[in-house]
Amino acid sequence: MSSINLATDIPSAINTLEKLALWSGLTLANINPSLTAIEGVGYTERVSQAGIFYIQADNKYRALIRHSIQVSPDYLAGGAKLWTYAQELSNTAIPATFKSN
Repeated sequence: MSSINLATDIPSAINTLEKLALWSGLTLANINPSLTAIEGVGYTERVSQAGIFYIQADNKYRALIRHSIQVSPDYLAGGAKLWTYAQELSNTAIPATFKSN
């Protein structure tokens, strides 16, 4: 698991859920660039993907982020918050560039 220390690993400039979501997506995509998961019969996809795209229709840039995170089957009867059943993608350390503002 790519563990995080909330006090030191997440940059202090991240102060909204949107910034946290973008940081998480970019970080997971960066440390797992070729890791894939089976998502259906004969269908695999990278577990984390992130990209910035220009949308001409409204003249804005958008971050498109996709994750495929395995969930423990214990979630069916465990009673804890759903996110606590997320399984690790890798044990790669977070690069220093993602820890600073």
